[in-house]
Amino acid sequence: MKCISWYNFIRYRILASVINVRNDELIIAFGIRVRELRKEKGYTMEKLAELAGIDARQLSYVELGKNNTSISMMYAIAKALNVSLSMLTQLDDF
Repeated sequence: MKCISWYNFIRYRILASVINVRNDELIIAFGIRVRELRKEKGYTMEKLAELAGIDARQLSYVELGKNNTSISMMYAIAKALNVSLSMLTQLDDF
């Protein structure tokens, strides 16, 4: 078994935490994007959830950035908003 130095272990942990923060930021940014598009269309959260075929609670978690959304759910939301998946995932800061 290979022994890892403390230095490399700490570097790995720092890198892992940076990646996790970046992922969390991305999830939050995606939720904000969904909320913006939903409001542009004049939909309530319940209406968009119904159109997308998902539970309103799930959509709430997506918009709040508390849910790492699957591609199939992203596609359903994009279709319900009548936008392309690429438009839905267009996040300017990333």
